[in-house]
Amino acid sequence: MRATVFVTTIALAASSVVGCARDGGLIERLDQHGVTITRDTAPLVFARTEGRYSRSARDYLYLGPVETNRQGIRDYYLWVGIATTLDRGFIAPTVEIPHMLYLSVQGEPIELPLRPWSEVLRDGGIEPLYETAVDTDTVLAARVTLQQLELFAAEPLASVTTANENGDTREYFRWEERQGWLDFVAALAGRAGAPATSRADSR
Repeated sequence: MRATVFVTTIALAASSVVGCARDGGLIERLDQHGVTITRDTAPLVFARTEGRYSRSARDYLYLGPVETNRQGIRDYYLWVGIATTLDRGFIAPTVEIPHMLYLSVQGEPIELPLRPWSEVLRDGGIEPLYETAVDTDTVLAARVTLQQLELFAAEPLASVTTANENGDTREYFRWEERQGWLDFVAALAGRAGAPATSRADSR
């Protein structure tokens, strides 16, 4: 009986490893709809403070690259998680959900439309794709190409900017110093064997 329990435990552990395989900086999982999702080990963290409301609490924006593979069709996204430690709605006013993300490449802004992450993956709202120190209350997606990811990975990305439908902008500054996405993007390109294309190319 104990041997049977031991074998079952080993089998369950092995299946968990298959569901979250690591290849260098790549972390993969297969969702319940048969989509293979590949992400980096951790997102980049950006923050902004509003001293008139708090000296210690702040808003956060998390940014992480993602590849989805649907039966060989690969698409690329930036996962955008928005969180706050400010008491918005009480001490500070609420903030509208952004519909645009701006990243600077060689001094030139690149405009990326945002949409709910749940529109990318049907179960995208059930479990956070990236782990974050502050729980996200809004999760969005910006569709990109692998070539754009390569450009972003080569940039320091000291700040990012969002805009809502009224044109109001919010700038977030890099909160921590850690390596960007160079290893992740290189691993994606190397696994594909050549620069990959996605349906974002034909937008």
